[in-house]
Amino acid sequence: MTMFPVIGDPLLTRAQALAFGHNARGRIEVGTLETALYTRFPAAFAVYRKRCQSNRVKAGDYWVWMDATPRLYFMTVRRSSVGATRLRYVQATIMRLVREYALDGVQSLAIAPLGDPYEWDDLLPMVEQWLNMVSLPVAVYTRYVADVQADEPF
Repeated sequence: MTMFPVIGDPLLTRAQALAFGHNARGRIEVGTLETALYTRFPAAFAVYRKRCQSNRVKAGDYWVWMDATPRLYFMTVRRSSVGATRLRYVQATIMRLVREYALDGVQSLAIAPLGDPYEWDDLLPMVEQWLNMVSLPVAVYTRYVADVQADEPF
């Protein structure tokens, strides 16, 4: 795997897929990046919320919205919109991504911070450990900076 730490706006990624953290209840979160994602992709969030309300999304899983560029990977790393991101949920979503990215035809991936900035620093080594097992090029956003194009390798 080729991981590239970058700083910038994940919404400006050139990767084929964008993974970001969300909650299993489908509730809108109030962070700057989450608000920007919701504003740009309201249909994806509406479908995701309906899936959550019908109990088809569980913490530790992910769901893909294919009708966007980039594809959106809702990484379900929290049970609700409040509270901490759980390491076990992040690990479960990353492990599934490592197993299944080729089935989805993903050839490049950008990962937005899966927790708040304090959590992300602690979660990043575990994410790197699992992603080092695949040859997928991954831009890992270590910090979100709105409207700034990151220096991605793809």
